[in-house]
Amino acid sequence: MYMVFHLYSDRYLDDVILALSEAGIEDTIVLTGETLGQKMLYDIPLFVSFKDSPDIKQGYGSVIMGIATAEEINFAFDELKKSGLDLQKKGLAKVFLLPVEQVIE
Repeated sequence: MYMVFHLYSDRYLDDVILALSEAGIEDTIVLTGETLGQKMLYDIPLFVSFKDSPDIKQGYGSVIMGIATAEEINFAFDELKKSGLDLQKKGLAKVFLLPVEQVIE
């Protein structure tokens, strides 16, 4: 499966990378950028009144992509929970697993 991991807070990026590595998911690409709320706040003056919204306060996030199984993802989330970080409960992460027909290297 192809994993697309959306992390909505850059504060936890190191924890997530460590958990994914412990789960055996190491061949990944990490992209970091501004959230849509952050972009709207600073690039479109009309939205400046929404600056106190929790979605806009997050500011930056990351997308981690790579090959992973559902079991590996569940292991990584379990490791994060054991360390006291439940990203799913806090609404700070979503993982999409997409079927991969073939990998050409």
